[in-house]
Amino acid sequence: MSESVQNAASYEKLAMHIRAAYPVIFMLTAEESRAEKEIVGLSKSLGRKLTFWSHTDGFMSLGPNDSIVGSKDEKIEDYIDALSFIRTDPPSNSGKIYIMRDLHPGFTSPKVLRLIRDISREFKQNRKTMIMLSPINAVLPQIERDVTTLEFSLPKRADLLKVWNSLYETNKKAIGVVAEDEVELIVQAASGLTTVEAENSIAMSLIERQKMVQAKVSPLPSLSRLVMREKAEAVKKSGVLEYFDATETMADVGGLDALKGWINIRKNALTLQAQEFGLPTPRGILLVGLPGCGKSLSAKASAAIMGVPLIRFDIGRVFAGLVGKSEENMRLGLQTIDAIGNCVVWLDEMEKAFAGMGGSGSTDSGVSQRVFGSFITWMQEKTSPSFVMATVNRIDGLPPELLRKGRFDEIFFVNLPTDAERKEVLTLHVNKDRRKPEFRNGPWKHGMDDVFSEKDKTMRVFEECVDASKGFSGSEIEEAVVSGLHTAFHRKTNQKADYILSALINTNPLSKSAKTQLDAMKSWAEKNARAATSAAVAEGEGKRKLEM
Repeated sequence: MSESVQNAASYEKLAMHIRAAYPVIFMLTAEESRAEKEIVGLSKSLGRKLTFWSHTDGFMSLGPNDSIVGSKDEKIEDYIDALSFIRTDPPSNSGKIYIMRDLHPGFTSPKVLRLIRDISREFKQNRKTMIMLSPINAVLPQIERDVTTLEFSLPKRADLLKVWNSLYETNKKAIGVVAEDEVELIVQAASGLTTVEAENSIAMSLIERQKMVQAKVSPLPSLSRLVMREKAEAVKKSGVLEYFDATETMADVGGLDALKGWINIRKNALTLQAQEFGLPTPRGILLVGLPGCGKSLSAKASAAIMGVPLIRFDIGRVFAGLVGKSEENMRLGLQTIDAIGNCVVWLDEMEKAFAGMGGSGSTDSGVSQRVFGSFITWMQEKTSPSFVMATVNRIDGLPPELLRKGRFDEIFFVNLPTDAERKEVLTLHVNKDRRKPEFRNGPWKHGMDDVFSEKDKTMRVFEECVDASKGFSGSEIEEAVVSGLHTAFHRKTNQKADYILSALINTNPLSKSAKTQLDAMKSWAEKNARAATSAAVAEGEGKRKLEM
C-alpha cells in the first residue's frame, strides 16, 4: 500500500512508522539527498543508530557534521551479502535504522526477495528498520505485503523559498532588489521540480539576468519567466509532460461564447484568494466535438486567461513495455502536476488512450485499467489547484466512469460553428498578424476596405464565403484562408474573397465525411453535455444579417 508523504508532514509520518516498528520501508523519491537529510534528523530525535549502504561504497556511517563516511570493516557491495550482514547484525543494535540506496536492481534475484521477507519478519522482533531509497516504484508482488511504500513528495513552497534565498544572497549585488511579488512568482515557477532542479533553474536564470543587465537589454524579462523557461526543460524529463508557453487568448478563439463566459467567470479560481474565499478546488472541463472546432485552442487560451502555465499531459506516452513502468509514469506525471499546483493540464484527444477500457485487461494484464483507475481517482480526489482541460473527438468506446458527473466540473459539446461564428472565424483568420503585411497597416472589418479588391466591397463575395463554409470547422475555414493567400502570392496580388471562396467550394468538410459520427455525438450531447455556443447565438442560425 502506497502513501504520499507531504514535506510538512514527512518527518512525523516517517517517525510514526519507525516508532510503530515497521520493519521494511520502501521510500519512493527522486531526491535521495533530501530524503536522507530528513532521516538523519529523525534518527537523532529518536536516538536511533543509523547506517547507510550502497552498491558502490558498501556500508557507511555518519561522520562529523553529518557527513557520510565509508566503513573500513564492512566494504560489502553485493546485494545478497549486504542483506545477509544486516540480518545478522547483533541484537544489541535494537532500533537501528538501515538506509539502503538503490537496492531495487537486486530484486531480480529470488534470494534477495527471500532475504527481504526474512528481514521483515525478524526486524519486527527487535524494532529495527530497513529503509530502501529508490527513484522508481520497483516493489514486486512477492514482497509487497512485507514492505510499506512511502512516497517522498517534491519540495513545497517553504523548501523552494530557501533555495531562492540562498542563491539570491550570493547574487544580490549583481541582480538588485527583487520585489516580494516577483519572489512568489519565482517560487511558483519552480514548483514541480526537485530541489536540485530548482537550484539549477534559478541559478541559470540569475546568470542569464546578470548577462542581460550587463548588455543593457530592454525590457528585461522577469526572473520568474526565465525560471519557467528552464523549468520547461526539466518537466520534459518525465517523458509524459510538456510545458507550453501559451500565447493564445480567448480573442483567438472564434465563437464558443458560452464556453468563453464559463471560463472567464473562473479565471481566478486557481489563486490563493480563491482558496481563502473557500472556493472548492476546481477539477476541469471535458470538451467533446469534431476535430478542428477549437477545443485545443480553447485549452491553450484558458491557461493564458488564468495566468498559469500550460502543461500538456500525453497519456499515450504513459504506456511503456517494461513491467510496472506504465503505472510509474502515471504516478510520476500526477505527482509532478500536484507539485506544480497552479496550472492548466491539457489532455489532448484523450479517447486514444482510454477508449475500450472494458476489454483491455485481457490483452495487457490489466495495465490500462490500473493506469485509468489511477487517473480517475486523482481527478476525483485531487486537492492541488490544477485545472484539467481534456479534449475528445469521439465519445464511443470511452468508459462511462470518465464521463459521469463529478469527474469534471462541466462537459461541453463543441459543435460546428454557426453562421455568426463562421463570420467571426473568417474575420479572425484574415486579420491575423502574419497576413497584415500582405494587405495594409490597419485592421480589416468584415471586408469593407482594401483587403479585398474593389469589386468585393459590396460584401457580396464575403457573404458567399460565409454561406459556402456552412458545415466547416474552424480549422477548415482557416485552411481556406491560407489557400487563398497562397493563390494571391502566386498571382502577385493581394488576398481576394474570390480565392477564399474557391478554396471553400473545392473542400469536402469533415462534417460530411464523418456525418454518422457527428450525428451520434450530437445525440449524446443533448443529454450529457452543455453547448459551448449559447442558445441565443445558435438560434440565430439562418437569420444572419451582415453589416454593410
